[in-house]
Amino acid sequence: MDGATPKRRLFRSARALARQWKPIVAERMGERAGLRAPAEPVASAGGLPNSEAWAAASFGALWFGQATTMLRVGGRTILTDPHFADHAGVGLRGKPTGRRRSIALPATVGALPPVDVLVLTHAHMDHWHKPTLEQLVSTVTTVVVPKYTRKLLPDRGRGFKNVIELCWQEAEDLDGIGITAWPCKHWGARWLVDRHRGYNAYVIEDDTRKLVFAGDTADTDAFDSLANEDNPIDTAIMGIGNSYEPWDRVHATPEQAAGMAERMNARRLMPIHHSTFHDAAEPVGQPLERLRKVWLPREVICEGVGIAHLE
Repeated sequence: MDGATPKRRLFRSARALARQWKPIVAERMGERAGLRAPAEPVASAGGLPNSEAWAAASFGALWFGQATTMLRVGGRTILTDPHFADHAGVGLRGKPTGRRRSIALPATVGALPPVDVLVLTHAHMDHWHKPTLEQLVSTVTTVVVPKYTRKLLPDRGRGFKNVIELCWQEAEDLDGIGITAWPCKHWGARWLVDRHRGYNAYVIEDDTRKLVFAGDTADTDAFDSLANEDNPIDTAIMGIGNSYEPWDRVHATPEQAAGMAERMNARRLMPIHHSTFHDAAEPVGQPLERLRKVWLPREVICEGVGIAHLE
């Protein structure tokens, strides 16, 4: 943190939003000149892994962009913060708004394997995409969400197998997969007035490994207590970008994400929440370049959209 007063930080955030709004509107209207973004999303690096290989994996991971990941843990498929659309904003009169996707999705919702567990960290538009959630409604899928967010699910979650709301430090065992809601430094309102909604990071574990899915978080010591030599963090899934400057009070920089992963004694890092939706102030690829300088030669997995990791 830079030591600025709350009033100064609020002014700085408002000024940054004002700067960003003009190119967002221009992009939506079809004006791309000077926005430093391709006319169409560039192709993703890969696609879905072979279904048999995925099902047989003791651990699997795939990044779809932003905070959407697919994980294979304990013989179950887990999907996080699903967003399968070209824009990151709400729809107005049937038309999408918000930043446009810079890197194409590696697959559609219909191509996914059956999702056993759906994990949502908070209700922001780029993490909680209602049209995508409507496509994922299934009686075989359990949904884990923060407190006071169930009503935001399609039909309040009635079409899913089960919906579990968790506060920080609350845990649930899902047929051998443990999921614990963990503190982070962000906020949960979908609209400005509903600040009562919860927001979570998650610890996900089975008998052989423990993962941290941080969702959105600024730099915090909330994960430090997870450091444990007897039960170490196998993989820290950390956001490393998307408007971290001047929004570093709610989003970590690549260097801060690496520091949090190091303090929790994570064996490796899976970087997310970067280079997905166009941001003129943050060139595609820049967050990963900065991360490499402070984390390598330690292991990084799923560096690109669509690149799967299987064990």
